[in-house]
Amino acid sequence: MSQVLFLSDPSQADVSPILGMANELITRGEKVTFFSSDEFKVPIEQIGADFKAYNQELNIFQGKKAIDEEEKPKSGLISALLEPMKFIDDILVQIRGLKFDYAVFSPSYPYANIITQLLGIPKTEQAAYN
Repeated sequence: MSQVLFLSDPSQADVSPILGMANELITRGEKVTFFSSDEFKVPIEQIGADFKAYNQELNIFQGKKAIDEEEKPKSGLISALLEPMKFIDDILVQIRGLKFDYAVFSPSYPYANIITQLLGIPKTEQAAYN
């Protein structure tokens, strides 16, 4: 039985295709740990995957809220470019002690290369379907 790390941008367009793949792997006996946002917790846990949530304060996929009315919110992409290691470190802390055989990620997931290199595991990109 392999241990598989799933990394996804928390959007329906990215989660749905790889959720189906995760379900198939679980059916075949694989153990899946799936990172996404809290809105996808129920469907991820319903297929039997171990759900991990992105830290809300570091969630690059949602814009930052303005502190005051003059400050514009940062987009998730800008935050990702400015503070990537905070996000990556949070994931690594949450999976500390777990060993993965490989990772599957959505096409737009920004840190798959870095995370899989740090973990020393191969990665597979789930192709996007239109």
